[in-house]
Amino acid sequence: MEFRVRKADGWTTIAFPVGVEKVEVVTGKTDGHLTLTLIGHRDDAPNVIEPGILDVDGADEERLSGDIPRTDDGTSWLIDRLRS
Repeated sequence: MEFRVRKADGWTTIAFPVGVEKVEVVTGKTDGHLTLTLIGHRDDAPNVIEPGILDVDGADEERLSGDIPRTDDGTSWLIDRLRS
């Protein structure tokens, strides 16, 4: 399962291994900064954690179990805060 995500250094693709059944998005801090973390849940092994995410491509967002916090114009709330 792959997701196109935006990190501090730009857009990239991250891949979760076979066995990940759902991917949850949570808000937290990475290196002292507010970011998103994607958590790939699987039954037979530890969860897979991808921290430091600022946004997820809209085409991939629908596959997440949870919503990306966004402003009224659709911008990721985290990116909006960085621009301020």
